[in-house]
Amino acid sequence: MLRRGGLDGATVLLGVDGTLDGARRRARFFSANAEVPVMVISTGPSGLIGRVIPELRAALDEPLMTLERVQVLKRDGEIVADLEQLPDSDERGMSLWRKLMLYSSEQARFGGHPVHVEAIRRLRREGAPGATALRGVWGFDGLHDPHGDAFWRLRRSVPTLTVVVDAPSRSRRWLAVLDEITPERGLITSEVVPAFRATGPDIRHGGLRLANRREG
Repeated sequence: MLRRGGLDGATVLLGVDGTLDGARRRARFFSANAEVPVMVISTGPSGLIGRVIPELRAALDEPLMTLERVQVLKRDGEIVADLEQLPDSDERGMSLWRKLMLYSSEQARFGGHPVHVEAIRRLRREGAPGATALRGVWGFDGLHDPHGDAFWRLRRSVPTLTVVVDAPSRSRRWLAVLDEITPERGLITSEVVPAFRATGPDIRHGGLRLANRREG
């Protein structure tokens, strides 16, 4: 439905544990796991999304949907927009953050390595504060056919999603990394994050108080 509706791309992520309406749904070793949660992330113009939402509601059993403003930066090797200017903090001094997401495929390669592996390697080498690569089970990007796992495939062709979050003033550096390794294929998006916190041994970075985003 999302592809037929003309959206830029979609990725299906398979969950292992979750709740819906107070009921827990989790994967088990000896089970068909038909009730485990899944997340579908899709990007496209708001008008097209508005037209496909009624179809999704009619086809799915009580879907939970969220909407967010996202900027598409690159599609199939072509830069389609410049990174939106954004301050590092709001008028109260609360930090703003930017999330960059690269939608790709496990079969997409750069320098002999899968694109998502190369993305994580380069982001770490360049000093990014952290990044995560997620493997989906089904999806599409641009005008390419949907792809994913199939029982008869010898090589996996699942979609991948690479995410990096940092201050807006440093995000252009990480965008350059993602841009370089996607010369022909891949979808890159940008999203404003009003709160961000990273914790670990002797680490506490950011906070969960929401910053204000001023509309341009």
